[in-house]
Amino acid sequence: MKIILLIMIFFNSLFSQEKIDLLIDDVLSGIKDSANYYLPFLESRYPNNSNMLFLKGLLEHDGEKAMKVFVDLYNNHPTSEYGDDAVMKVSEYYYASGLYIKSAEWLKKMPLFYSRSEHIERALKLFMNSLIVSGNKDTAIFYSKVFKRQFPEIDVDEKINLLLINYDDLKLLEEQNSKKHNHDNKQNDFFKSVKINKNKFSLQSGAFGAKENAEKQRLLINGAGFNARIVDLKRNDKRLYVVRIGYFESKEKAEKVANNVKLKLDLSTIIINN
Repeated sequence: MKIILLIMIFFNSLFSQEKIDLLIDDVLSGIKDSANYYLPFLESRYPNNSNMLFLKGLLEHDGEKAMKVFVDLYNNHPTSEYGDDAVMKVSEYYYASGLYIKSAEWLKKMPLFYSRSEHIERALKLFMNSLIVSGNKDTAIFYSKVFKRQFPEIDVDEKINLLLINYDDLKLLEEQNSKKHNHDNKQNDFFKSVKINKNKFSLQSGAFGAKENAEKQRLLINGAGFNARIVDLKRNDKRLYVVRIGYFESKEKAEKVANNVKLKLDLSTIIINN
């Protein structure tokens, strides 16, 4: 009788695990209805399940709350299937929030603990870029040499050279893309004509202490065909230059553009209220 009971528990657990994995695949594909429906049940029944935590984090619209879920997932289940995904989510949140040192601290876990992760190439690039934009260029170059030895199959030299591209090159890139897409100076006119609604949404790609660094990122984003702007903010008596993309009527529309930005520029963003 005990054996039968154990078998039933095992198959029930196996079914739930497969169900959660299927829901995760749906969410990553942009289909969230089923996952939102099942999540309360899964959360009550499997509160400490690593896959359930990853699903919960994916469905959470509040970036800070989602980040805390992924931190919990990593701290309690570092060797789970989604341990590396959790590290990337946390580091991307910090990067998009302008907390580049914290982002680098999390990204450093990838080559240390998840060297075979499917995210490793993107993680190395984001790690080195986090160091560069935070003013630690020499450290980024040092780690590029370390990564070159650790990951000979990845063209680290090319990545670090692209990250070190200077301001003039970005200017040229923007001018070339402006001519190609016939944008010219219409982007400034576009933003002047847009009436900002504080109930609407934008994407935030970074927050910089130096305006020149914010301008570099704005030029890079605009060069890829997106409408980026710089917003001057004060946080804890410190002036920040925040790069934001577009104005969106819903989070769903913002998410679609965020996916395109990630695809074209390998740049993570967070959704914010205007």
